[in-house]
Amino acid sequence: MVFDFPEEKTPFAKRYTKMEKTLKEVDSKHIKLVDHRICKSKEDLVETMDKVCGDKGEGMMLRDPQSKYEHRRSDRLLKVKRFEDDEATVIGHERGSGRCEHMLGALRVKRCSDGQEFKIGSGFTDTIRKNPPKIGRKVTFKFMGLSNSGIPRFPIFMREHPGM
Repeated sequence: MVFDFPEEKTPFAKRYTKMEKTLKEVDSKHIKLVDHRICKSKEDLVETMDKVCGDKGEGMMLRDPQSKYEHRRSDRLLKVKRFEDDEATVIGHERGSGRCEHMLGALRVKRCSDGQEFKIGSGFTDTIRKNPPKIGRKVTFKFMGLSNSGIPRFPIFMREHPGM
């Protein structure tokens, strides 16, 4: 799946035209161009996102048609994903590794709504990693749907629950 042409030093709209032309010349059933189109409105974005997520897609990439290719994160190419959020109770701490060796690596949690147990390993600042939520505390996390076994996919720590 071809989605960009990094060596071409022109705006994306021109790169896309060149990709279309090049792939027509190649004419391979194994190489396909990722479809791109202009987003017309906020409503168009929401409708398209509904379709992508309904087809089990994770999200979309929004690109400025006049942007040059950048070999880094950029505000000219934005990832758009949908997340759900929920609460879980902390049931354990796992030590980090590498840079986080002497800090929290992941929280082991039990989801309040269904009792599923899993780990949350991202979304923490170093301050939180040094002083993580205590066992028994509730935390709020976001995630991208559920796995086939009902575990939240890609859980990300948001905050310790305020206890209301």
